[in-house]
Amino acid sequence: MKCPLCDKEMEAGGLIIDGVAPMWVPMSEYERKGLKRLIYQHGRSIGKASVLLSQTKVDNAFFCRDCNKIVGIFDVTNNIDD
Repeated sequence: MKCPLCDKEMEAGGLIIDGVAPMWVPMSEYERKGLKRLIYQHGRSIGKASVLLSQTKVDNAFFCRDCNKIVGIFDVTNNIDD
């Protein structure tokens, strides 16, 4: 995959998250402060969780060594309707 910033080739890989699965939320929820951060209503989970290992693995993450950035193409793993 080509880096969207510098157009050089990126290194394929994945993300491993120990503990909680990563979640995408709209910017309006991302910027919440205080107790409002405890509940997110429109989040979308990514990755495959292993309860035994307490890890979540997320594939399709690409690293650009020149820009020091990670770009991802992630499948959503929950089917929450708005």
